[in-house]
Amino acid sequence: MTARTTLHFHGGPGTGLSKAWAYVFTGAMVLFSLFPVYWVLTVSLKTRRDGLASPPLWIFDPTTANYLKLWGHETFKYTFLNSVIITAIGVALSLAIAIPTAYAIVRMKIRGRNLVGVWLILAYMLPEFLFVIPMFSLYQWTGLYDTHVGLALMYQVHVLPLSIWLLSSFFREINPAIDEAARIEGASNWQILTRIYVPCTLPGMAATAVLNAIWIWNELAIALGLTFSRAQTVTLGVTSFRGYAALDWGAMTAASIVAIVPMLLFAVAAQKHIVKGLSLGAVKG
Repeated sequence: MTARTTLHFHGGPGTGLSKAWAYVFTGAMVLFSLFPVYWVLTVSLKTRRDGLASPPLWIFDPTTANYLKLWGHETFKYTFLNSVIITAIGVALSLAIAIPTAYAIVRMKIRGRNLVGVWLILAYMLPEFLFVIPMFSLYQWTGLYDTHVGLALMYQVHVLPLSIWLLSSFFREINPAIDEAARIEGASNWQILTRIYVPCTLPGMAATAVLNAIWIWNELAIALGLTFSRAQTVTLGVTSFRGYAALDWGAMTAASIVAIVPMLLFAVAAQKHIVKGLSLGAVKG
């Protein structure tokens, strides 16, 4: 006769207290991270006098004058449109290159696949401005300096390794037996990729696109080094409210909020796809 032992785990007396401290700590961290956004928002809704008041005014009459000023500011509107165009081109390029590359790395026998993985990590870790210095002269020589396409191409140095790394993890979740069955039916690698892998990993691709869009939209260093006027992005447009001896804090903070809102709405709208997409690469127990 074999004895059967069942183990039961119960929370100790301090479990409830530990959970309470965890909630308090998490709430404090959320408030700490959101406070800068709150501060920028309040300054954008203050008059110039209230915004420069010392000590700061916590109760004030809000105004939309700073936001109305943005619509009459041609430089900011132009940089905002530039960011929309450059982000769309950059995301499209990253997915167009990363999708077949990730498939080749995962499902084809390619020499040096391990080296490719090392390159992806190193390229992602290097600072963006490191690439600007050698590319500055090359871009001027090729005519890509201060252009939308040139900036979108340069952004691939950062977003492409991330895209390949993410998509590779998504593609590995698909059973290789599906490839073999498709090849028996006469399907080519391209047909397998476009008819099987792409539809099965659409949430993962959506998550990758959102992460790339957010990074491209918020990038500053590369845009500062490789643009002058025609292709300046919204991050540089925010600084256009800085004068020689003064700062228009109200307009600058309003521009910052306007620059944040599109990516915030985009991320919220795609939240379901982001969570589902990122969970595709999770380790299953």
